[in-house]
Amino acid sequence: MIKSKSQLFLLCFFCIIGNACIGQDSLYTREIIKTLCSEKYHGRGYVKSGDKKAAVFIEKEFKRNGLKPFPFSGYRQYFSFSVNTFPSKMEVKINGKLLKAGIDYIVHPSSPTIKGTFKVLRVNKSISAYTDDELKDQWILLDTNQTDNLLSEEDFKEWLHPNKKIYGIVKVEPKKLTWSVSTSVQEFGMITLLKSSIVDYPESIALNIQNKFIEKHSTSNVLGYIQGNKKKDSLIIVSAHYDHLGRMGEDVIFPGANDNASGIAMLMQLGKHFSHTENQPEYSMLFVAFAGEEAGLIGSKYYTENPLFPLSKIKFLLNLDLLGTGEEGMMVVNATEFPLEFQKLDSINNAFQYLPKISKRGKAANSDHYWFTEAGVPSFFCYTLGGISAYHDVYDIAETLPLTKFNELQKLFIAFLSSR
Repeated sequence: MIKSKSQLFLLCFFCIIGNACIGQDSLYTREIIKTLCSEKYHGRGYVKSGDKKAAVFIEKEFKRNGLKPFPFSGYRQYFSFSVNTFPSKMEVKINGKLLKAGIDYIVHPSSPTIKGTFKVLRVNKSISAYTDDELKDQWILLDTNQTDNLLSEEDFKEWLHPNKKIYGIVKVEPKKLTWSVSTSVQEFGMITLLKSSIVDYPESIALNIQNKFIEKHSTSNVLGYIQGNKKKDSLIIVSAHYDHLGRMGEDVIFPGANDNASGIAMLMQLGKHFSHTENQPEYSMLFVAFAGEEAGLIGSKYYTENPLFPLSKIKFLLNLDLLGTGEEGMMVVNATEFPLEFQKLDSINNAFQYLPKISKRGKAANSDHYWFTEAGVPSFFCYTLGGISAYHDVYDIAETLPLTKFNELQKLFIAFLSSR
């Protein structure tokens, strides 16, 4: 917390000098985001080694920016986990019409391989009200506007093929398709259709979907280190996940510009800043690009269970995700858990008006800060508010990411981390 006018003056002086050093390095930010979202990295997922290729790129950038290997591990921390993927066939026809993957429909991330043509039964009442003959060999259709709370997952398990009659589920989503990653495979298929992409409710569905379950997908967290000039044995961590959703079939990529190429770009900018001799921090700093976040915060969980540095000596963790907008300011998760830290961040913002507002919320298991908080490490998760709504879809692309307040955020984070 800023306690006096003299402290504020010193911070202002630092920020003026720091702002000049930053130089509004927007071209580098755009370069990082454009590269990570390019087809070469396949959506930074688990098809065609997209995440592994992204990790190689990030390590090279750490080296290019003057970050050193972490003394206890080098630039990598390796681990593995299970993941379901869709590397090849992806065809869906409704009433004979071929639909576009990612635009007209998404397949549930835990779906198995499915091939065949099936009848579709539109459900408008509890499944227990249907006879066995009515359900036999069907896919059932759920309109999320009309069937909320009519069916539970247990209902599905009871009636799904091969145990009884139903082969799968077709959901109709009225607003937006949002994909994710699964670490398991379920027994039945599930397809979600965007309502605006279909003229009539389907009477039949033809599917050719091929999954590939990887039991042990090898990946790594990527680390870059800057030694502090005074308190070398205490650590500040800045983190951002680099993985995204990857590919859904042969032709569809989820680029993940805002989520989270933007966070990696900020990680690079902050690392580059503090690696300069004139900006060497008082505390040692570790910059971590986490893998496996979209699959369930796996990389950060692995780190906290296998720490490369005593967790008790981590002074603070700043986690960066979804930093590509900012018209409505920024949200800070854990702000209510660490009010003095939030007051410090908010005071800096009020002094320089970097963002229109910094909002606060409590604990949430919604990004890689979570496992550190659970392990007793003071942590913030920061993400921007307002602007484009692209999220976990094919429209989260580098070309349309506005980066509205990115430079201002960079200055804010530098000032906050320098005031530790």
